[in-house]
Amino acid sequence: GRSYCVRTQRMLNQCLESLVQKVQSGVVINFEKSGPDPAPLGEDGLVDSSRPINSFASQPWHSCHKLIYVRPNPKTGVPVGHWPIPESFWPDQNSPTLPPRTAHPVVRFSCVDCEPMVIDKLPFDKYELEPSPLTQYILERKSPHTCWQVFVSSSGKYSELGHPFGYLKASTTLTCVNLFVMPYNYPVLLPLL
Repeated sequence: GRSYCVRTQRMLNQCLESLVQKVQSGVVINFEKSGPDPAPLGEDGLVDSSRPINSFASQPWHSCHKLIYVRPNPKTGVPVGHWPIPESFWPDQNSPTLPPRTAHPVVRFSCVDCEPMVIDKLPFDKYELEPSPLTQYILERKSPHTCWQVFVSSSGKYSELGHPFGYLKASTTLTCVNLFVMPYNYPVLLPLL
């Protein structure tokens, strides 16, 4: 951390300007692994079935409290988003109030490799994850063409885990990991369009 000793209005303005430049706009999310660890990869990038999977030992990447960067639109300077992160409850019109919820959404990810889904007719949101043990683990797998689906527990009416609303995917250059946010239950919706 850094402290400032402000003696004049001009110094105050300079300090505030300095702080504003350092602030990253984003949303803090709790990422939690759901289900087994992925199969280990060999040096050739293919699944190495001879190496054991240790799903029960907790790893730092299994649970991360991290920022996703919300970048402003270059033309307007305002961030644009098309899809929300689902709530952790199913709406009930008979309930007079909303259930309590955490300040930071808990997003669960499944380590089952799946194909990224995007179609031209439907917009999606893409957010870069702040570097963390999770992003490091995904990038070390050197697999930019696979993704891990993300869920919010209790967001579905009949399902504990809920339906996927997007996925985590390494960039093609393997420099960062992005959260793609799509419409809720997109694997069912997209083929219908």
